Amino acid sequence: MNVVLVRGALLAITCLLGACFVGGVGRAVSERELAGWPVWTRASASLCGALAGLCVSATATSWWEFAELTALVAVLLACSVTDLARRIIPNSLVAVAIMARCVYLWLKATFPGAGSMWSSDALEELEISLLGGATVLSVLVATRALWIRVRGSPRQSLGGGDAKLLSACGVYLGPIGGMACVALSCLLALACCLGAWAIGQLCGVRGPFPKAFPLAPLVLASIVILTAYRAF
Repeated sequence: MNVVLVRGALLAITCLLGACFVGGVGRAVSERELAGWPVWTRASASLCGALAGLCVSATATSWWEFAELTALVAVLLACSVTDLARRIIPNSLVAVAIMARCVYLWLKATFPGAGSMWSSDALEELEISLLGGATVLSVLVATRALWIRVRGSPRQSLGGGDAKLLSACGVYLGPIGGMACVALSCLLALACCLGAWAIGQLCGVRGPFPKAFPLAPLVLASIVILTAYRAF
């Protein structure tokens, strides 16, 4: 019974820390990027960050993984806010996400009890991470090139920032998980465009079907969903 109580307390503390950290990042970034937006938008960014931090923290199996996952969703939340505000995904934020993964792999390989630097487990996980990022990036670059060749223009195709952000997620999830993140993000984007069009029709706003939607918030949602699915 004592062991169960201790584990429950640790889980509660972990979830609280994750929610506070990511929610705080969302608040800080939205105060800067959404300064001219309504107050509820900044509160929503903070609330979404807290919920995302809570979800991924609950799936962490170690403090290292907790730090890695909260860093990832914090970066994705910051990218989401900047994508909504300026349709930009900063390269610096993508680099931070990849750096967090590298630090996690290094700590896992070198700290006592986690195996040696050149253990087969550490090398295998590093290989999966590199393969995941390379696979997602290659597929997205090829898809963009095909789109440009067929349409004659890069307009309405996947943006370069989106491709880099999804490739960073591939570093975390591996090739299969990375492509699942791409597919789920695209499905969520289609659902959002369809929902926006349907609401417009119901409200009497006649317009064309939306062909673009900020992708970073949907990548964040996909990561939360896939992380929960992998854990449970």
